[in-house]
Amino acid sequence: MATSTPETLTVRLAKPEEFDKIAASAREAFIHDPVFNYFGGHKELLPKDGDTVDTRNLETFFKFLLKSCHRVGGQIAVTVKSVETATPGVTEEKIVAGAFWCPPNKRLALWRVPTLVQSGIVEVLRRWGFSALMRVGFEYLDQSHAGMSAGYKAKGVKQSPDASWYLQLVWTEPAHQGQGIMPLMVHDAIAKAKPGIPFTLEATTSASRDRYLRLGFEEVYTINLGKGKVNALGIPASGAGAVGVSSWSMINWDPKPLESKS
Repeated sequence: MATSTPETLTVRLAKPEEFDKIAASAREAFIHDPVFNYFGGHKELLPKDGDTVDTRNLETFFKFLLKSCHRVGGQIAVTVKSVETATPGVTEEKIVAGAFWCPPNKRLALWRVPTLVQSGIVEVLRRWGFSALMRVGFEYLDQSHAGMSAGYKAKGVKQSPDASWYLQLVWTEPAHQGQGIMPLMVHDAIAKAKPGIPFTLEATTSASRDRYLRLGFEEVYTINLGKGKVNALGIPASGAGAVGVSSWSMINWDPKPLESKS
């Protein structure tokens, strides 16, 4: 089922043949994201326009996330708009936003070796190196799991946070930000999920954290990555400027779709 926005943008499930375009769209949105700068070991901010080795490497990582979510039966949604083609009167869809949701107990983990390999982890390691495995697979995922577990314990919930719907990635291309697309995509996923199951995610910027707070998510843990190695942008630094990058573990304990909000 598709959901239309007032701007004639449409939220719908993605098609497998669109995966390359989806990864390219995600790369455009996250080109300067501090957490992904750190994951990729970027020495400087990547160019917003242009095809470089580093931008292709980042896109490869998003393809890996996309394929892994697809292989575990995740919900992959995109927001599209109609654009004119060179043929008068003929339009085509352009992907401007998307979201990857992993189902309960299907979140990506290092022990899911067959899923990792089939999704392209070898190519990611070839491009980013094994140091990326330490940053993403251990430093980030270990803190993420610890943060979610701490949030559940503080709430008195004995169930594992792995039993939640997990937002692996959500983005809106820069040209379409500020139009309310991200909230619609989150509520679209909530409307399709079985009621009563928490939704979990990590916000990679303070701005996105604040938007999730307005959507009913609670901040339960702050993850710090690369302290003493990189600055707040995820670029190598030393001394007082090497503060590291932060992301925030967040939980919506009782998610409700948009039409159910008072």
